Amino acid sequence: MRRIALHSLLFDRGKLAAALLGVALATTLAFVQIGLYRGFEVSSSTVIEHHGGDLWAIPTGLEVLDNAETLSVSVRNLLASHPCVRDVRALVYGFVFIRKPNGTRDNALVVGAEPRAEHVMPWALVEGNAQDLAHPLRVSVDRTDLAKLQLDNAPIGATFEVNNQRVTVAAVTQGIRSFTLMPYLFTSITNARRLMGVVEGHAHFFAVGLHQPQCAAEVQRWMAQQHDVRLVTRADWMKKTEAYWVGGSGAGLVLAFTAILGLIVGAVIVGQTLYSMTKEHLPELATLKALGATPWELAGFVLWQVSLLAVVGGGIGLAIAYILRSVMARTGLNVMLEPGTLSLGIFAAVLMCAVASIASLRTVFKVEAATVLR
Repeated sequence: MRRIALHSLLFDRGKLAAALLGVALATTLAFVQIGLYRGFEVSSSTVIEHHGGDLWAIPTGLEVLDNAETLSVSVRNLLASHPCVRDVRALVYGFVFIRKPNGTRDNALVVGAEPRAEHVMPWALVEGNAQDLAHPLRVSVDRTDLAKLQLDNAPIGATFEVNNQRVTVAAVTQGIRSFTLMPYLFTSITNARRLMGVVEGHAHFFAVGLHQPQCAAEVQRWMAQQHDVRLVTRADWMKKTEAYWVGGSGAGLVLAFTAILGLIVGAVIVGQTLYSMTKEHLPELATLKALGATPWELAGFVLWQVSLLAVVGGGIGLAIAYILRSVMARTGLNVMLEPGTLSLGIFAAVLMCAVASIASLRTVFKVEAATVLR
């Protein structure tokens, strides 16, 4: 049955091309949309991930990283006094006004972190180095934001204003963008405090490193007596920020709707092709049933065809998705084609092909051997 099914499919090149195109486009859309969703999640919490820490001290009631409030140095001193705490590192993070070289105003995000060997900020440097940012009023910019900041392709040494203070570009990163697409300006924590008017020793967040991760629950309970600050694990803080931006903004629903719509269209195209070919070969299938073929053996006619379409069309769709990922990366959009994303996309493609084969399978199961005698 496999040979009959595949030869029938390959014989009609026009229908084969239409079906493969439907599967390829639908799976491409699924991979890209799922990858974008994951990319949005990563971009919304990337600062939390790279700053590190087992626990994060955040103001009580804060729902997302971007709505930062200042914590006093007393919070840091209290945390450092616990025997389970290895280190406490400050993070200054918040929105600022910028004035571009041509005089227009915009918004950006300033990030200043206390350094640690295993958590270099900023990461993904392509020009300059992190030590250069310790010089007065030096910042890094991302290559994808150069046009938005009205800087040329060699921005080192260029200047613009941040909160009415002139800063100089000392480093360039590649691919670090916020979920809101506001430019990230990384700098030293001293510069960040100066640019944002934060008192020395104060910060918006404190990342807490523990001697043993198992101590996290104990430190959280100990800190619960403080009503204006609370401790959350880094993983929970990342999930909370991701849920706020990707889920709460509606971006996730839009991406999901587009992916599902593409799969529905693909299923219709593939289903129509399979059904048409099945109807054309009903006399042959009836003959096989008259010769003793079981219903499931006849179903193999459809299943082998849909399997070929799923594998070949899905492979083409995945290749196109990788090409689109490279193209979209140049615009600052991060399409995450990681194992989890690929597994979900493959599952969606297989499900689409399975749904597309239902009508053809029903036709095959209902075929009567007497049809051949009419």
